[in-house]
Amino acid sequence: MFQLDRPASRRLRPLFRSWLLMLCCVLPLVGQTHPFSQGEQLVYTAGFRLFSVGTTTMEVMTPDSLSRDTALHIVSRVRTNPLFDRLYRIDDRVDVWLDPQSLELRRMLRNINEGSYHRRDTVLVDPQAGLILAGKDTLTAEGPVFDPIGAIYYLRSQPLDRGTTFKLSIFDGRRLRPMAITVTGPVSIKVPAGEFDCLVLSPSPLDDQPTTKVGGFLKLWLAMDERRTPVRVEQRTNFGTMVLKLVEIN
Repeated sequence: MFQLDRPASRRLRPLFRSWLLMLCCVLPLVGQTHPFSQGEQLVYTAGFRLFSVGTTTMEVMTPDSLSRDTALHIVSRVRTNPLFDRLYRIDDRVDVWLDPQSLELRRMLRNINEGSYHRRDTVLVDPQAGLILAGKDTLTAEGPVFDPIGAIYYLRSQPLDRGTTFKLSIFDGRRLRPMAITVTGPVSIKVPAGEFDCLVLSPSPLDDQPTTKVGGFLKLWLAMDERRTPVRVEQRTNFGTMVLKLVEIN
């Protein structure tokens, strides 16, 4: 049997220790992958019950090779079609930067253009201090903070079983809302991208405020596949219930 002499064995000990240390650092990362990847773009029709008014996209951005920012960058855009532009033009863009593992909100940039209303603001979350810096306002936050977009990707990454309830603190850019999201289903639904078996995730507020456009969460239909693709999304607005239906995945 091959054996190392003692000097050679002593020389290799630091190498073995380095390998062991590297293995210990890698093992905690196992199982922390997400069902979506950089470059994923989801395209939806956006409208109300009987008619479409435009499109919505959600895209996981590929980081700049020169950037040292390790945050997960997701961009959501809502645009009305040319016909609806004549009545009420919408061109909204929301950028969020999330913790790459926990998917908690770290930064948000909103550029809102709806009719004659225009607003641009930035939100920063300091988890160590438990603070949310939203323009001139400072809010306190105990525990993880999510935004409506990041919460979709967070829920996609969780084990989902019927009857399970998630309790999340959702910050929509103005207010922090405690929400309960309950999983039901499965149901089969048809959208432009095809027919899908889905689990339904329904929100309910844990405070005394109603689920509205300002502080509300999104009702989700997530496909029962490895990607947990959001197939349908609903949100109540001042104009009625806005419905997003999946058209394609790029």
